[in-house]
Amino acid sequence: MAAARPRGTSTPVTAARPAALRPTPTVSPRTTPAKAVPESVPVPAIPPLPSTPPENHFGLALYYHRMGDFDSALAHYRVLLEQNDASAEVHNNLGLLYEDRGQFDDAIKQFQRAIALDPKYVRAHNNLGVALMQSNRADAAAAALRVALADDPRNVESLVNLALLQRAAGRVADARSLLRRALQIDPRSAGSHYNLAVVADESGDQATAVEHYRAFLKFGTITYAELAAQVRARLTALGAG
Repeated sequence: MAAARPRGTSTPVTAARPAALRPTPTVSPRTTPAKAVPESVPVPAIPPLPSTPPENHFGLALYYHRMGDFDSALAHYRVLLEQNDASAEVHNNLGLLYEDRGQFDDAIKQFQRAIALDPKYVRAHNNLGVALMQSNRADAAAAALRVALADDPRNVESLVNLALLQRAAGRVADARSLLRRALQIDPRSAGSHYNLAVVADESGDQATAVEHYRAFLKFGTITYAELAAQVRARLTALGAG
């Protein structure tokens, strides 16, 4: 995913082919509800943890979310919604909080609420697609991701997420095409390189797999250290280590 939040699989992989990265939701990294963030800029799903807790409710909600303190994050989001239930950004981030807890129905409702408030909110459409994917509702997920791409054709996260859906459905050529589009937009996208490598590897296209596994290591080793170790093992198995 730009790999806003690509995640490695939970199953250790050594010489076997690594699995595709998980779909990539995106969050507004704002510390105050009033500060705008360009929709086309890929951002981490949860911003880096600050050295000290922020003082406003939005910042505190993100801080506790990043800390894994669901209840505290939820409490601050609820305060924000009591102050202003019409904040699409708060509903979007609350949806991500529910998603991280595996409460996908609640997450979907929050993303839908964000979209109702701001129909052009690309991140919310992408995140709705991800939550629907994780709820095994592939057709609805694809529809949400296509809406995101209609509003922002250069949205790398949505391109990669749609590619994951195509791959899962056996439409390998479509998955490859979407991933190559993502790399044309962001040649440094570690998630795009990784998933293209996996698709090529599964198809027996060793040369392409090696090329993009290596590109993943170039751009994603620091962010995805555990996954990088799996990729190195796979390259060794392919005789390209």
